[in-house]
Amino acid sequence: MSDKVQGPPTPKIHQQEFESADKSNPKLQAYHTPLLSADPSTNKDPSSVHPHSLKVNTDLPVASSQDLDQQKTPLSLVISSFENVQTLPTPMAYTPPALQPRSPIDQLHVTKRRDPNRARNLNASPVTQQRYLSELFPLPDSSGQRITSLPTVSEAATIDTSLDEDTVENEKPLLDIGEDILTGYLVDHYDEPLYWRKLNEIGTGNFSTVFCYESVDQTHPELRQVAVKRIKYPEELRGNKWDDSESKYTELLSRLESSLSRELSVLKSLNHPCVVKLFGINNPTFLQSGKPLKDLMSKNRGLPPCDMIMSYCAGGDLLTAAADCNGKIEMWLIQRIFAELTLAVKYLHESRVIHRDLKLENILLKYPLPVLIGMKNSPLFLQTNFIELADFGLCKRIEPGELSTARCGSEDYVSPEILMGVPYDGRLSDTWALGVILYGLLERRLPFDPPPNATARQRNRATAHRIARYDWKWYHWANTDSTAKEIVENTLARKTNRWMIDNIHESQFVKEAVTQFAF
Repeated sequence: MSDKVQGPPTPKIHQQEFESADKSNPKLQAYHTPLLSADPSTNKDPSSVHPHSLKVNTDLPVASSQDLDQQKTPLSLVISSFENVQTLPTPMAYTPPALQPRSPIDQLHVTKRRDPNRARNLNASPVTQQRYLSELFPLPDSSGQRITSLPTVSEAATIDTSLDEDTVENEKPLLDIGEDILTGYLVDHYDEPLYWRKLNEIGTGNFSTVFCYESVDQTHPELRQVAVKRIKYPEELRGNKWDDSESKYTELLSRLESSLSRELSVLKSLNHPCVVKLFGINNPTFLQSGKPLKDLMSKNRGLPPCDMIMSYCAGGDLLTAAADCNGKIEMWLIQRIFAELTLAVKYLHESRVIHRDLKLENILLKYPLPVLIGMKNSPLFLQTNFIELADFGLCKRIEPGELSTARCGSEDYVSPEILMGVPYDGRLSDTWALGVILYGLLERRLPFDPPPNATARQRNRATAHRIARYDWKWYHWANTDSTAKEIVENTLARKTNRWMIDNIHESQFVKEAVTQFAF
């Protein structure tokens, strides 16, 4: 095995032109072979990383409702074809982490780098291909720069001063200077505020910073520890360059508001053990109003703080967990994790929601990997879910038969039809990503990374070209029979032959695990 390296994150892509990788900067090295070469940042919602674990990047994506939610299949299409695989018909480029395709607003191209600590234990090849991320302005995925975090918002001053004297006396020690107290409201219970004390930062990205908070009063055991995602607003909105009345400011604010409202709306409606949960918010207006930013800014000048109170997963994300054990995850655990992931995606698709950013970084472990392994012979093994699917920044509600056109996702996991810029079935793009994830867990590398012992020419070939050519193969598993391979081979396939989520759910590999679950 080669030396362990650190590398940048998987980028989000959008409809722009692919930019060539900066191979001169060693910091931009991406880990590819022989381990899981995924990106630990972009859209990843680090909500679940243990408070004492290493930091990871997180971002909240923003996409306009017109760009993502309203686009339907055009009446007529001219679908490009290409004979020279070295040139994509409609090359795409990456901007930091959002989905901003055709906005007149200035688009900034910023490279997104993996948190060096995320891949610290991975054995990687000397690939230096840089990965970019595209950004559907202002918040869609995560990456880039151009956004600085909001100053820490202390909620201590917001505590109701009408509390009786005894209560104030009892809680006084909790509000000492230096502490950060968050006032929040549970979904659909906006009349009774709850309070949490900040423990520490879990992770940070361009569009959000995630903290671990603990309950002050301990009255809700299930809310004892929560992950709080604090939204970062684009510098363009926070700066004084524009007047509120300027069209660019208004357009950018509207996009951010649309993206934020869409994600909150979807999260609020979901209820599945294998999907991350939105418990509450710091200001009910974000969940009650159709235009929360405009409403709040009309009362108080300035961008309002937005803190999402979400479920906390102590085990961190699957990419980091795999890196920590050098990708050596036992087959029974791979089967268990993938079966739960299949249930989560099946639930989304049945709810007419497509995720569009499925990847290892967005699969959160409820407990650290050693704890999960230790549960194998425990009565809780079949009664407790192991994962939660997170980061719904690029999700979309769809109508039956609706195709999507927004080119978004993370480069290593994106389907060929998205790369080609043609209308696509978001459900099939999700199952493609499931195939990428399962392959990565089995082979300890992603399918469209440069192959082991690749020539210089092969390494210089863009990941997108390999995806467009369906250029992948088995290495460690080439001569091994497994029902897991059937799923990969039927998902990393052309869309006309690709499995839907029901096919994956009915496969032997998934079914023999799912039928035993008691949660």
